Amino acid sequence: MSGAGVRRTIREVNEVAIQLLGRFSVAVDGAPISGDAWRSRRAADVVKLLALSPDRRLHRSQVMEALWPESDPQGSGANLRKALHFARRATGDEQTIVSQQGVLVLWPDAQVDTDVERFEIAARRALAEGDPAACRAVADLYGGDLLPDDRYESWLAEPHHRLRQRYLDLLRVGTLWARLAEEDPTDEQAARSLMRAHLDAGERREAIRRFERLREALHDQLGVGPDRATISLYEEVLAVEGAPKPTEAERAHALLAWALVHMNRNEIEEAERAAEEARAIALDSGLGRELGEAAVILAKVAMAQGRWRERFAEELGESMRLRANMEPIVYDAHLCLAEYYLAAPDGYELAADFARQMMQIADEAGSATGAALATLMLGEAELLGGHLVEAEKHLKEAAEANDREGCLSGSALARQRLAEAAVINGRKFDANRLLNRARAIAVRSDLASHLMVRVFGTMIRAADEKQMLTVLRVAERELGQMRSCEPCSMGYLTSAAAACARAGDLNRARAFLTEAERIAGMWQGGLWSGAVWEARGVLRHAEGAHEQARAMYAEAAQEYTRAGNDSDAVRCTEAASQLPSHAAAE
Repeated sequence: MSGAGVRRTIREVNEVAIQLLGRFSVAVDGAPISGDAWRSRRAADVVKLLALSPDRRLHRSQVMEALWPESDPQGSGANLRKALHFARRATGDEQTIVSQQGVLVLWPDAQVDTDVERFEIAARRALAEGDPAACRAVADLYGGDLLPDDRYESWLAEPHHRLRQRYLDLLRVGTLWARLAEEDPTDEQAARSLMRAHLDAGERREAIRRFERLREALHDQLGVGPDRATISLYEEVLAVEGAPKPTEAERAHALLAWALVHMNRNEIEEAERAAEEARAIALDSGLGRELGEAAVILAKVAMAQGRWRERFAEELGESMRLRANMEPIVYDAHLCLAEYYLAAPDGYELAADFARQMMQIADEAGSATGAALATLMLGEAELLGGHLVEAEKHLKEAAEANDREGCLSGSALARQRLAEAAVINGRKFDANRLLNRARAIAVRSDLASHLMVRVFGTMIRAADEKQMLTVLRVAERELGQMRSCEPCSMGYLTSAAAACARAGDLNRARAFLTEAERIAGMWQGGLWSGAVWEARGVLRHAEGAHEQARAMYAEAAQEYTRAGNDSDAVRCTEAASQLPSHAAAE
């Protein structure tokens, strides 16, 4: 077809081939359309969206909602007309997309073949038969993840997950364990099969490495440990007759894995014993990462036993007195639980008193690192209690002190909290400067998944209203590559819900709010309960339910006041006062 993608053809198109796995390409009657022909990204997106839809047809309103969720119907309608024009221009065919009573149909009169459809049909058949050989053959049809250049588009989330899961199922039934472990490092069946194969082949060291990769992937991506069967196999590997004695790190890893199993089964005493033994090994051997993992488990044990504050005080005080530079490890291990207590209704006063006690211990022990972290804790407590002048003073001191001590999490968190104070005071330029620095530090920290979600939550609040969704898209892209901590996510979820509601993207707002409501159940009132009520108020306002919004802003103000955060309470009271009255709305 001469000039495909430039001139429009008047002859009938017979066959169209569309590739969506691994890359996007279109060939019309055997002639590939040049990538340069897709001058409009949204023109290509319309073709992709229709190619993925049943019978390659979708109502125009669904296309508009998927591709332009932030626009009003008039704006998204104009965008769609422009995209259709450029799509037809790219393919050189007026019949590329035809409107039939409001339904857009992709090449209705041509034979259209997509690699996605071929893969799904073959995969369903092979999996239904349960034939390993057939599954291995079909797995080779998977040319890569769906449209990798568009992986963060919300309209691709469901088909991307569905296709990838089908591919993983094929690898599993086809016993392609090495490929499965490469694609999904958290798959325990694959890891165990490979460990057993290495062990049977006398490759003990490779079996150990396979367990370590699994353990780290489960910890980093899911926040869990291997199951009993995997740990038992690992211990079998360590105990091979004639093999070298297990290293201290290997012993600690087995103990930590068992501790997590016991925690998940609510076997608190057994979890504590295993974690304490792992902690002792880590302290004696200078294993910083393992010490941190043990401290996290012991912190959760202490929480379950109702003595977290005492445990944190003991460990942080001990680390300062040992002068072994273990303070950052202990602080990092307790970061999320500290957030839990800070956000409680009575969190500010207790946290401030605790921070002052830690400052005194740090001074007596001569621990500069301990003092830096205690100053940060005090600044955080003052910020959440609404004492902004004192908070900014201590947080600035904490940022500088943590910089000097090389404590990345403390440096990033101090700046993120300073940015919160700047937003409250209306200094958004200062807030963004601080957040850019915090973000650069956070990505280098072992706690990136905890810190980055906090930073992005404040970045949304610090953005101009027109830029909030742009910031949110960046956040979703970066946070999608890590497992964010739930207590640390509350600021992000509530800010994202409010931003989406204000932009008119109500479905996304509801999704963020639902997740925030679920996590907020950890607290009985307090700061995050107030934030959830405020986000509900913003959403009801956007929906036009002004009386409900007013009531929700009032609930938010009450929760903020209970938590000692007067500035947030005032903001909610002002938002309620600016709503139209019931009579005016009618």
